[in-house]
Amino acid sequence: FSKHAWKGIVAIDLLEKMLREISPYELNKGETKQLYANCLKEVAQVIKNGGKLEDFLHEAKERFKKIEKRNISKPIIGIVGEIYVRTNKFSNENIIDVLEELGAEVWLPPVAEWVLYTNFTAGRKIREDKKVQSFLDHFLTEKYQIAIEHRYSKIFTGMLRSVPDPAVKTIIDYGKPYIHDTFEGEAILSIGKAIDYCLKGASGIINIMPFGCMPGTIVSALLKKMREDHNNIPCLNMAYEGQENTNSITKLEAFMYQVKQFSRVTGRRTKAS
Repeated sequence: FSKHAWKGIVAIDLLEKMLREISPYELNKGETKQLYANCLKEVAQVIKNGGKLEDFLHEAKERFKKIEKRNISKPIIGIVGEIYVRTNKFSNENIIDVLEELGAEVWLPPVAEWVLYTNFTAGRKIREDKKVQSFLDHFLTEKYQIAIEHRYSKIFTGMLRSVPDPAVKTIIDYGKPYIHDTFEGEAILSIGKAIDYCLKGASGIINIMPFGCMPGTIVSALLKKMREDHNNIPCLNMAYEGQENTNSITKLEAFMYQVKQFSRVTGRRTKAS
């Protein structure tokens, strides 16, 4: 069960990346989202029937390739923050759709990143407690998970600009100058991933969090220094409390203006692969 669940997580993360990188440029509005929805159902069926997800991903890649795209350039916005709120459309008021309507291409961290981060923290505790058998079990599980992630990601290399994702250790190393890695939680992942986005050519960073979230509030403070260290890239903090925020659109419109200005000045404008 754990193996099937992990394969499904990695596969869906990659399909999500396809959606995010193609949808803003599609010629026929809604085509990419419909194909993505169909692929989600098919992933479930492949797992249920004991099929090979690797073969399905090759097929899905070819289907996404056939989507007609417009030859235009758009700035990239990287989203970081609390894993549930940044992923659940209702919780974040469909922020990705709004940003795409405002003229952006939006990147989202994979769900697998959090699983691999929990592996990292668990492995550190096992080493501290010197539990040999637990260490062996953890080591083999982690190696298997990373091997699956690399094998599936390789299918999309050259087509997806956000692939491959850096190793969790690399993301943590990116974040270490701003927060110590023993302070566990998504804060260091958010800062590290924001830096990864900057290095990959993003023109804006949005930190998404539940209202009053402590790690999210910490990231809000740290982003100021991170921004200064990365060419003053536009950064925005968005807190959600489960009720529609009437000024969210206004904030995003103002942010997008900054992003487009930054993109023009730095030349960070991208086209669909």
